[in-house]
Amino acid sequence: MPLDETNNESYRYLRSVGNTWKFNVEDVHPKMLERLYKRFDTFDLDTDGKMNMDEIMYWPDRMRQLVNATDEQVEKMREAVRVFFFNKGVDPVHGLKREDWVEANRVFAEAERERERRGEGSLIALLSNAYYDVLDDDGDGTVDVEELKTMMKAFDVPQEAAYTFFQKADTDKTGKLERPELVHLFRKFWMEPYDPHLSSKMPGLDETNNESYRYLRSVGNNWQFNVEDLHPKMLSRLYKRFDTFDLDSDEKMEMDEILYWPDRMRQLVNATDEQVEKMREAVRVFFFNKGVDPVHGLKREDWVEANRVFAEAERERERRGEPSMIALLSNAYYDVLDDDGDGTVDVDELKTMMKAFDVPQEAAYTFFEKADVDKSGKLERPELVHLFRKFWMEPYDPQWDGVYAFKY
Repeated sequence: MPLDETNNESYRYLRSVGNTWKFNVEDVHPKMLERLYKRFDTFDLDTDGKMNMDEIMYWPDRMRQLVNATDEQVEKMREAVRVFFFNKGVDPVHGLKREDWVEANRVFAEAERERERRGEGSLIALLSNAYYDVLDDDGDGTVDVEELKTMMKAFDVPQEAAYTFFQKADTDKTGKLERPELVHLFRKFWMEPYDPHLSSKMPGLDETNNESYRYLRSVGNNWQFNVEDLHPKMLSRLYKRFDTFDLDSDEKMEMDEILYWPDRMRQLVNATDEQVEKMREAVRVFFFNKGVDPVHGLKREDWVEANRVFAEAERERERRGEPSMIALLSNAYYDVLDDDGDGTVDVDELKTMMKAFDVPQEAAYTFFEKADVDKSGKLERPELVHLFRKFWMEPYDPQWDGVYAFKY
């Protein structure tokens, strides 16, 4: 059900004052989209794709254990969190679905702007001030970097992040945060368009640290990544894939985590040891070319770029008549999936892969329908390769959402 004034508090407020603003996902920068989904996934503790008020209240309750604040201050913080997220779209009974999260954030931001224009109280200031009172551990009326670390710890964020956060917020460079500085930073984050200066500067990928860039430069291809070229749905799909592979949730994908999946497959198939080892080697080669360094792994913030440069490297190999890494991986899985050895893969054999990847096996039917282009009731090798190539290499196409709607 789409969000409107019947089911969302911010839309309700806007319509009550004659503001007819409407959400358009095209107006949201892909990096902002990434940031918002990452925040949702932090709050969605049971990973059911829905944020509810009990999950949200877990975080201020964690803060209660880490500070010297009074009961009154803590209760004020909890109430501010409840009001803030209710206005952000979290229904006390039905919660808020992941698919509505970005729109709920954007309409909340417009409602905050409307309140500001009308001289009404800001809900961001309400939340920020309640946290500020609790964070001011020594009661001196300011928040220093050590006190800020408490919030980072409560939210399971590496405490080193406090220094970056503090540097951005401390606009007058006094070494202390006053209330307006914290409010200002929260407003910048929740209300304004994407600003790269609010994110820590990370070194990008290039031919010195990525195999696909290295290959492209070696053949004279100067392609360079631009996040603006990515559809938000493709961005979401790619991050979902990363989070499946990142087994320990440390925001880094490592080769041992990746090889967990073919090792699961080994337990479910009748393939020979030679076929299984061929599959494991294909997985290793594929993900090495996708940017997963055998020693350092691949960070979440580099994952999307690593995928896109890999896709360009595949196109370059295709133009030059060189072997495809996607075909290498697809064919290795195909050999293992062909359980009865008839040279094709049927839907029951495909279910094995779904089971290995912890994907509901019903997804096999949707996957199979898209892959079986000749409608023979069997998948031949080129059909599976074609589907994998569509997913990894081509721009976003909504017809593939049904295939990749799960964690796979």
